[in-house]
Amino acid sequence: MKPESDESDPEWVGEALAFLMAMTLIAMVFPSPHARALASAAVFVLLIRLKGANPNLGGVRESVVAAALAAAVTIPILIPSRIEPTGLDPAILLPLLPYHLSVATWEEIVYRGYPLLRRSDFLLLTSSLMFSLIHAFNPGFGLQAFLGIFVAGLALGMIRISWGLVPAICMHATWNVLMEHVWGFPTSGLLGHSLFRSALAGPDLMTGGYFGPEASPIVMIEFALIFAYLRFDGRR
Repeated sequence: MKPESDESDPEWVGEALAFLMAMTLIAMVFPSPHARALASAAVFVLLIRLKGANPNLGGVRESVVAAALAAAVTIPILIPSRIEPTGLDPAILLPLLPYHLSVATWEEIVYRGYPLLRRSDFLLLTSSLMFSLIHAFNPGFGLQAFLGIFVAGLALGMIRISWGLVPAICMHATWNVLMEHVWGFPTSGLLGHSLFRSALAGPDLMTGGYFGPEASPIVMIEFALIFAYLRFDGRR
């Protein structure tokens, strides 16, 4: 069940914007992503119950498809890259999985989960803009990184609208884990332990530079295509 349209409901738009701003400020109080995830999930559930609304969580099939889509999006990045194994024990990466799941959970709930409970072009654009701006203090952030995260926000927003909240979380977490800890690319300027060490060949304009492939035109095009497909599919 897809969210109903709210284009003619300014009261809902105001409520969604208030949620965005308030939860962004609350996130600053909780430096731990686990605390942020718990706080955002608790507020989300409380508001859903108070409104008696359908949370549109999505199903298992859509979640698997979203995770597979995240993996597929990495392929065009790997083709022009230099890749070599690091010899890292995969067990070292296991404790990092809850971290990335928490990051994806709180970001998706705050910037897409509740604001896009009802379908709204204005809220999709606004939430994507705020989602991009919260990365402003990440290493390597600039205009190109801003555009890359903004487009990714649009694609994740359409996944939330079309498939549900959990699929958006699955795609977000899968992308972060694969890019940073499997292939060894920076994700939003951050780089940790990885099974492989990879580097895109070419100028920073094409590779995304220090911020990583999320600022690359290659990834922007991929996320733009996901957005366009789901947008067209939804209208159809």
